[in-house]
Amino acid sequence: MTFNMTQNKWKIDDVLGVWPLHGLCGLWGGIAAGIFGLEMFGGLGGVSFLGQLTGSVLGISFAFILGFVTYKIINIFSPIRLSQEEEYNGADISIHKITATPNIDR
Repeated sequence: MTFNMTQNKWKIDDVLGVWPLHGLCGLWGGIAAGIFGLEMFGGLGGVSFLGQLTGSVLGISFAFILGFVTYKIINIFSPIRLSQEEEYNGADISIHKITATPNIDR
């Protein structure tokens, strides 16, 4: 569900699903540990919802900021995005000069 939402609704180009899987599901896991670890919800206690929420949000923020800065720096020296024609042809042909079906030449 989160993969389709990030790809189609939010238009985040993440073919491997890193953001929906590790980002959104990890965020929910961190927050859920703070909720369901509480004794009042049947957990063993010893967790703080506010602590889990704060840590989860800080973790996502750190990853987002560091990732954004890293990709901007890389993009200065070597553009990351393919041209429209290269996107249409696909990365295998545009970058690696190979096809998925080697018996068909382009």
